[in-house]
Amino acid sequence: MKSNFIKYAVVALAVLTTSSCSNLLDEKVYTFVSGDELVSNKSYSELVSGAYTVLAYPFQWGNYHTVVNFDTDYQTGPTWAFTDMGAGNFYENGSVNNFWIYYYQAIHRAQYHASLIKKMDLAEKVKNNAVGELEFLTAWSYFNLVQFYGPLPLYTYSVSEGADFYKPRSSVKDVYDYIISELKAAEEHLYTRQDASYQSGHVCRGAARALLAKVYCTIGSASMAAGSQISVMGGPAYTKDADGNHIRVPYPSWQTFSKDQVAGYEEFDSKAYYKLGMDKAKEVIDSGEFDLYPSQKTLWDVSSKNGKEFIFTLQTLAGNDDLSNYVATDYAGYWYTADGATYLTDGYYVQRDHWYQTFDDGDDRITWGVIHRYPYSEYQGKLYYCYYPAKDSVKVRLGLDGYQPTDELRYDAHLYGSKLMKFRQVSAPLTGNRTDFNFPFMRYAEVLLLYAEADNEVNGTPSQYAIQQVEKLNSRNKSPLVSGVKMGQTLITANQEYFRSYILQERAKEFAAEGIRRFDLLRWGIYLQTMNSISPIDGLDENGNVKRREKKHLLLPLPANEVNTNIYIDKNNPGW
Repeated sequence: MKSNFIKYAVVALAVLTTSSCSNLLDEKVYTFVSGDELVSNKSYSELVSGAYTVLAYPFQWGNYHTVVNFDTDYQTGPTWAFTDMGAGNFYENGSVNNFWIYYYQAIHRAQYHASLIKKMDLAEKVKNNAVGELEFLTAWSYFNLVQFYGPLPLYTYSVSEGADFYKPRSSVKDVYDYIISELKAAEEHLYTRQDASYQSGHVCRGAARALLAKVYCTIGSASMAAGSQISVMGGPAYTKDADGNHIRVPYPSWQTFSKDQVAGYEEFDSKAYYKLGMDKAKEVIDSGEFDLYPSQKTLWDVSSKNGKEFIFTLQTLAGNDDLSNYVATDYAGYWYTADGATYLTDGYYVQRDHWYQTFDDGDDRITWGVIHRYPYSEYQGKLYYCYYPAKDSVKVRLGLDGYQPTDELRYDAHLYGSKLMKFRQVSAPLTGNRTDFNFPFMRYAEVLLLYAEADNEVNGTPSQYAIQQVEKLNSRNKSPLVSGVKMGQTLITANQEYFRSYILQERAKEFAAEGIRRFDLLRWGIYLQTMNSISPIDGLDENGNVKRREKKHLLLPLPANEVNTNIYIDKNNPGW
């Protein structure tokens, strides 16, 4: 299947051009243009944009976010929405297949377009930056693929340059070696954000460094020997009474697991890679290319798109079916008018209440970041409001914080959970149509947490500098400073295991529904333990979604067409 998608003819390139520094995807399509013609015309910006554009394809019908978000411990919603990805039914799932197809297409385009740009008569600085963006995209694509699929067919140059259509699967280590080499090259080639030639919406030198830090830390956690302890806030979603009725467990509890070493990472030295990750994250911090916004509201304001905290995001265009998406509607809902009344509808994908209950009161990520009251239905022009969470019932009774005593508590699958304000970061009103939501692939907040994670693993407990980086995020989010947080009677900063667990939980809070949680559970070797702790009774979450997982779920299945047509692959991933 992959090969069918990467065999697009050199003589029929269709690409997008960059015409302004603020909009990477202003549309201008070229058809029936040969590679030689593009080289002669020095059309490097069209080739760079044409490669980036592939990232938008999996978002057209929600494919990308379902793969990275649904199969996690903190995501829930109606069973009809979660019966495939959310229930572990991965084989020949369209979203899973598209994840494979489009990332390989991005690799092909990035490699081939880079080969054309290298032939152009351009200023060396301009040429290097253009090639660097494509090197970054190649590395990003392989990094996503190798974590979810394991060993991969590895292309170091494109089919259009003469590579064989079919290749055997290379080891996890070989794939990572190539990812790292591409990122090191990109780091040398890319502009910094301070460079006058840098264009908003594009990746920069700091992005390559940040992704390198993430790659190193991923290897560090995945290769760590089995048996190390790490805790997760979770546990059973419900119990059953004597009649077999489900009774919600309102609060999560710390569940301590022994990690597994992730298959394919046995050759790596965990501590050595964590040291590389720590050093690279420090370079990003010291560079001054990025910074935190002062509040969640400012961070997710539409004016902050491609701003100082966003390292790498999906680039979108409002009103363009190919370059916009339904993500905001799917997660936050939209305003629907009927019979003269306007109420919130859709927004079926929510964070579980167990996620919400991990926060301290006053944390900006739930006070501003979660929608607490909204009209969910209307009848004969009258709106009916619901509230969230249940523990706000006293505020509702007293009419405090914007609640009204008539507000209802609803346990519908998409009404009792966290709808996130971050998904309202769009330029047009939410009407149920596609919007220009710039899905955040990497933010500067992650660099700070990666530094702290790596520092803790290298030194045994976090250094004062690492604690300071985390407290930058604590201060922005109005959450307790980590230096004063205890687990039992012990300061978590004095205990490697406690701090490790804190960082993992902080990542779950900060990057909710941003496509990071599943990667984290997998790389730490606690995916099965975490998912299966949600319901030891019958494998279901509080909304009836299947959360029980088996070893086969540790890797996604290759598309059937890849196994059937690639002569070097005679079987799928284990269990599929």
